[in-house]
Amino acid sequence: MKLVQQILCAGILSCCMVVSSIAQSASFDEAMEEFESRDYASAYRDFTAVAMTGDRDAQFMLGYVYSKGFGTPQDYVEAHKWFNLAASQGDREARRARDKLTAFMSAQQISRAQQLASEWQPAQAESVEEIEQEEIETSEQVEPVILWSDPVSTPIKTSPTIDLSREEKRELQSRLRDVGYDPGPIDGLPGERTLRAIRSYQSDFGLKVDGLVSREVLEDLRSRNFAEVEKDETMESDRKDTLLAQIRELNRDGQVSPLSGAQYKQRIEAILADYDRPWLTRVLFDNFRDGDYTLDPRWTVESGSFSASSRDYLYTSVPVPRLTTSTGKKSDAEEIVGIFSDIFTKATKKREELDQYTGYAEIYNTSSIANSFSARVNLNGLLDNGRFVFGVYQGTSRINGYRVAYTTGSNSSIELLRTTFDGQSVLGSIELPQALTGDAHNVELRRNSDSLIEVVLDDEVLFVVTDKKLDGNFDGFVMGNHGGNFRILELEIYSER
Repeated sequence: MKLVQQILCAGILSCCMVVSSIAQSASFDEAMEEFESRDYASAYRDFTAVAMTGDRDAQFMLGYVYSKGFGTPQDYVEAHKWFNLAASQGDREARRARDKLTAFMSAQQISRAQQLASEWQPAQAESVEEIEQEEIETSEQVEPVILWSDPVSTPIKTSPTIDLSREEKRELQSRLRDVGYDPGPIDGLPGERTLRAIRSYQSDFGLKVDGLVSREVLEDLRSRNFAEVEKDETMESDRKDTLLAQIRELNRDGQVSPLSGAQYKQRIEAILADYDRPWLTRVLFDNFRDGDYTLDPRWTVESGSFSASSRDYLYTSVPVPRLTTSTGKKSDAEEIVGIFSDIFTKATKKREELDQYTGYAEIYNTSSIANSFSARVNLNGLLDNGRFVFGVYQGTSRINGYRVAYTTGSNSSIELLRTTFDGQSVLGSIELPQALTGDAHNVELRRNSDSLIEVVLDDEVLFVVTDKKLDGNFDGFVMGNHGGNFRILELEIYSER
């Protein structure tokens, strides 16, 4: 009987732990729902609880509500601290918001905020519960009243109606990206990154800051008619001005209040993350919204089938290989045949898995790409155990090149491959804790002039390698489906000038 009781107690305890974990993971989404429904006191309370655990998005939002006075008295020092903490985890919008905020702060306030950020430590679960309870008892709902450019109380009016189609939402995301903001995937399904980009855009151009995906924002983007040349020149000028302002600010802060080595390192790394990108010339861009992948830019199908008829993405489908008991690994030559479709002879070896599907779909674009480049693909894998490969190539045979292999499912992984006539080499690989199935992800392949190669997933660098095997420029970009249903929502390639 005691054994049964022990088992029951263990089971109840496990369930409680699972429920607690689920509740904690859902609290940021709940806070966003409260924020969007204008329940600012509750949103402030929940953002605080999640931010204290080290969550980057919650830290950004907590900085935002402090800077505006959402559900709590306005406090620029606290806002700067939380923006700084989020920025230290790689959040670019947080860095942008922090740098804007400094214009309204004294040197003493900035120094105090930096000190608080350097001393901050993630709270334990018990501490978070105590803080959350304290906020419940003391917080009062306060209307958001502050814009970055106008630190004078001005009540916000009723939110505009959201009446955009998915195509219009994609257009809004694309236009935001084109003028220097980061809306995340251009998929017509706005998430927190899109809302954050909208808030930054509204603040920069003197609009009402509500962060809503509205027709008002879309029409404003359209009306400004950012010409491509003017945009490049303006953005380059703005980058220089902002960089100089950040360096001057860092120098001023160091004179007013001595900064620790860690503080200097943190701020220098944040500046470098924003500006140390040599790839400024756009070589290729496509979001397939014209419904025709054969024109502007021109894509050529080597094998399999591709469709852009939905005008939302490029779609490709190849049956996923059936799992077999064979554990034999393909040779390099066989893998090359799979990737580059019939370039080699079609001689086959005897294999146990005779019923294994060996289809392959490939599409490529011919463009001159410098040896130093950045290639980003936003894609969505719809099936488990799918495998999609993309990268740059040299020569008309498309053999030599660098590829990123993207595998979905419970064994999700990302690999960096170098392919040559001598075979294929795996330069780097990583198994991912999340299944890359269902959700859209940004995958970026970067190579600089020193042959340093980075593979990046959703703004997080997965691994870095150095490879000098392939010299010279590249002749184009290739994508291949080894099995699965994939949507390619957007791709863009930049080269170093």
